[in-house]
Amino acid sequence: RYDAVICDGAVRSGKTFALSVSFFLWAMCRFQRQRFGVCAASINGTRRNLLGQVRPVLEGLGFRWEEKVSRNEVIVRGGGRENVFYLYGGRDERSQALIQGMTLAGVLLDEAALMPRSFVEQACARCSVKDGKLWFSCNPAGPEHWFYKEWICKAEEKNALYLHFAMEDNPALARSARERYERMFRGTFYRRFVLGEWVAAEGV
Repeated sequence: RYDAVICDGAVRSGKTFALSVSFFLWAMCRFQRQRFGVCAASINGTRRNLLGQVRPVLEGLGFRWEEKVSRNEVIVRGGGRENVFYLYGGRDERSQALIQGMTLAGVLLDEAALMPRSFVEQACARCSVKDGKLWFSCNPAGPEHWFYKEWICKAEEKNALYLHFAMEDNPALARSARERYERMFRGTFYRRFVLGEWVAAEGV
């Protein structure tokens, strides 16, 4: 019943993996011959952080995966369905031109807080197919960040499911690694990276 899913929280909490696998499974279960957007701060980041984790899971579930590198395009087939996923990098203000004009059934924006607002809003505007949804993940920044104020603080108003992740939510992260992170960071970085809070930088 939601129009969007937002995942934020601590680093290494598994939010990107959980969101990206869920996004692809949702797309393949709900749609046939539709187009989707998969976005990160760069194309290389999209391939490394998203596709690199998702592909083995989908193939393990019986889906077939065909990537057309020169076209930044992935075709996924399975269960009698086929959908196309276009890869985008939201590096700067000019990036919005890359996605402009597309019609999408859904869009995944990983590390949305690192992308310019113009790109994120252009991607959201492309999602116009019936029952389409927006999927966001990000690490916290400052409390005045536009994404925090416009999406996280207004999640209910925007009919978005908001999920906050802690390091304990990642079953693959050893307790010793969590304790190392807790020792490593102090102040603002501890609150952002370990606790997943949207807090202002200390000092000037």
